[in-house]
Amino acid sequence: MYKNQHGATLIVVLLLLVAITVIGALAIRSSTTQLRVATASQAQQLMIQNSDAALFQLENPTDLERSMALNGMFGFIKAEDDSGKELVFCYKAGDTRFFDLSKASLINWDGNTVTNNGLSQLGFCKIDGGYFSTHRKTVMTQIAIKAADMSEAAAFQHMQTGTDSESAKADPAQLYTVVATTIFPNLGPQDKDTEIANCFKNHFNAIPETRVTSLEGEITDESTEDEKEAIKLAKLTVSQCLTDLGVPTHTQVATYSLMQNIGK
Repeated sequence: MYKNQHGATLIVVLLLLVAITVIGALAIRSSTTQLRVATASQAQQLMIQNSDAALFQLENPTDLERSMALNGMFGFIKAEDDSGKELVFCYKAGDTRFFDLSKASLINWDGNTVTNNGLSQLGFCKIDGGYFSTHRKTVMTQIAIKAADMSEAAAFQHMQTGTDSESAKADPAQLYTVVATTIFPNLGPQDKDTEIANCFKNHFNAIPETRVTSLEGEITDESTEDEKEAIKLAKLTVSQCLTDLGVPTHTQVATYSLMQNIGK
């Protein structure tokens, strides 16, 4: 009787060890998953806060006069020749001025391809220490500003209250679309610096209204490979390009109407 109980005890101990091992492994796996979820949540909050900070800077009333100048971020892109273009710059923590035209770039559709040679190439964000939006070098934000084509605006949408188109002595209001795209590159795939930089500089942040309809049906059986690639690039936004790479991305879009106040 005593000898038979000896083997049963060994089996019970082995089963207990297996159970403890399985429970421990599940606990570790659960902790790892919870840690990833918490990290992703913190990263998302940081990206949202950084996009908000960039938009708050853009809305600073003390800089509005400078922004509306011919070399300002609103005044420059308002020009008739720049209709449909995007003025792009990287929100950098080390810059003393939020916007500097000498450090801005232009994205444009020339009728066949997306071009980015209107200004310098310094406006496009890239994985480099000087381009991060925080001193901890965790996130970076690229700002794109586009002036709306007011000829397509709804009736009286661009007029200030209390004025009429005949007697008003004030400039009409101008609508602007601002896109803030923030990424957390350290949480994305490694060795993708070049691909990330290409996403920032080779794509529109928002597809121009004049191109949305026409881009849908431009690829035909007669289209060359270069034409197909050009249309494919034109359809892909910066945000979608970064997401396809697996880079954590947050995009925030704001619309502004700038007008003069009429008073007596």
